[in-house]
Amino acid sequence: MAVVFVGTTAGFVVSSGRSGDAPTPPSAGKAIPPTVRPNHSVLPSTTVVVWFASGGLHLGNPSQGSNRVVAQVDATATRLVSIGSRVYFFRRGSPDVSAANGGNRIAVLDVGSGRVHSLGAGINLTTTADGRDLLVAIDPIHLVKLSPTGARLSPVWTVPSGYTLNTYASQHPLAAVAGGIAVESTRSSPTSGAYVLAIWYPSRGTIRVLGRDAFVIGSYTPPGANHSLLAWINGSGVGVDVNRLAITDTATMTTRLISSPLSGVFSSAVSQYGPDVVEFGSNFLGGGAFSPDGRQLAAFVSAFRPHDWPNAQLVLVNPNTGSVQLIANTLIQIGEPAGWATWSPTGSDLFGGSYREGPVIQAFALKSGQTQATPLTFDRNAANDITGSAVSVQVSGG
Repeated sequence: MAVVFVGTTAGFVVSSGRSGDAPTPPSAGKAIPPTVRPNHSVLPSTTVVVWFASGGLHLGNPSQGSNRVVAQVDATATRLVSIGSRVYFFRRGSPDVSAANGGNRIAVLDVGSGRVHSLGAGINLTTTADGRDLLVAIDPIHLVKLSPTGARLSPVWTVPSGYTLNTYASQHPLAAVAGGIAVESTRSSPTSGAYVLAIWYPSRGTIRVLGRDAFVIGSYTPPGANHSLLAWINGSGVGVDVNRLAITDTATMTTRLISSPLSGVFSSAVSQYGPDVVEFGSNFLGGGAFSPDGRQLAAFVSAFRPHDWPNAQLVLVNPNTGSVQLIANTLIQIGEPAGWATWSPTGSDLFGGSYREGPVIQAFALKSGQTQATPLTFDRNAANDITGSAVSVQVSGG
């Protein structure tokens, strides 16, 4: 399995604005060899973790606690997704004021061989609802569908006026549902933390508004189904339920709202430590992922620990019943109001942690069926400074 943060070069320039010709979509480029430790191929049937930290892309074996740098890239806060043993990401390119995507690039790492290829310009990406292909945000208003090798599979779609593709990848990942993708409006006011969340169906040219959201978490589509579950954080609540977890079933367009199991923690903390402890409130936070079978959703709630708040804690949510289970040994210090979590392809392992930079590794691993996590550590403190998303891949034989 692999947790990954990566990047590389090549691509195209995109003009800003909604009028005129659509930008040229990404296309496959030459392989770019890793700049560090080139002899790093992974043996078949190996579970690995790949992440971006301290200026480099690391590949680690969680069962052995070992890691090595596979490339030196600038991929801060990059979004990572996988198809098979390929891991896709974007890197921060040279600033380009004429490009609506700022010069950022989409690239792919083959975990088995260690080879890196450029797919072109882009600022965010996700897999299609069936997990077979890629949806790439070329810039905030243009989307294209690519094959796993970078071949163009669709026209370049333009997002309807008033909406945008999610571009702050760590907190607002792209999330595809059957036939569509989540989009957000601009904030209702400069001080508002909420956006208007909608599902955009590019082929139909239609929009379905869901509500005001603070974060998008992710989606799950059953194999062969024409409907999906979309997890997001509803930002229209009041009191202790300011930011509730929302799970929308696109088959009926109904949404279940779920409150944090720690809703009483902050009221008692305020009386003892003052009002500043409610900076993130008693809320669900950003970050998380559905399990491969869709039966569980890993998510984060705000927590309180006096010596290093603000904090977050992992919970497992049953999408069908709305039940929430706190997971022990997952209390982490946070900087951004979000954590990261990723499942192994079989669902037997869950990895997660904090984005916060610092000298302490704040990552954990959870075995299926367990209610208590164990620390996830690697040699030379290399799991420190995880600043992007995570994705798990299994390198199979062949």
